[in-house]
Amino acid sequence: MPAFRRLAPSFFIPAFAVMALSTLAGCDESNQSFFAPACPALEMPGVASDRFVYDGRGLDVGSLVSHTQITSLSGNCERGPDGPHKQSMVRTRLSLAMNITRGPAEKDGSIDIPYFVAVMRDGKIVDKKIFTDTFQLAPNVSTQQIRTDLRIIDLPQSSNPQANPYTLEVGYQLTRDELQYNRQHLPPVSFHSHSE
Repeated sequence: MPAFRRLAPSFFIPAFAVMALSTLAGCDESNQSFFAPACPALEMPGVASDRFVYDGRGLDVGSLVSHTQITSLSGNCERGPDGPHKQSMVRTRLSLAMNITRGPAEKDGSIDIPYFVAVMRDGKIVDKKIFTDTFQLAPNVSTQQIRTDLRIIDLPQSSNPQANPYTLEVGYQLTRDELQYNRQHLPPVSFHSHSE
């Protein structure tokens, strides 16, 4: 497996933003090999950026086990190892930052958090990966900040390394009841595109 220099700068995405990542790093604009390949765009659906877990006895505050909320994404893009048919690949590395609020019904001291990274092209899902990270809750702390494990997504590079046809959609893997709760109780989120 060939080794590659890390060429891409890190990126940071607030949870209230939808961001197309196309920042390049390099020192010789006449040589395209000095440029990092373009990153896929990233999107976070507002309805999937919060997760409320209840104990099954009701939807009142006393029945709340936990509330988690995605606050940001961080990571970078670089050239990845060649694909199975020797095609060039773009490696995207992602980690999610979250706030966890412990509810009155929480008893176990730990929480499993399922989340997804869906790969989209031309508005259609072409792949979806579901991850679950487990976090220990600090005793006597109601809210704490956590970060998921680093996840790697490899995608084929387009013929133009400075354009990426893919979008990564990131959010919590919600049950049907959790999704319905969010649709009924959370205000619509207006995303704003920006780049760094």
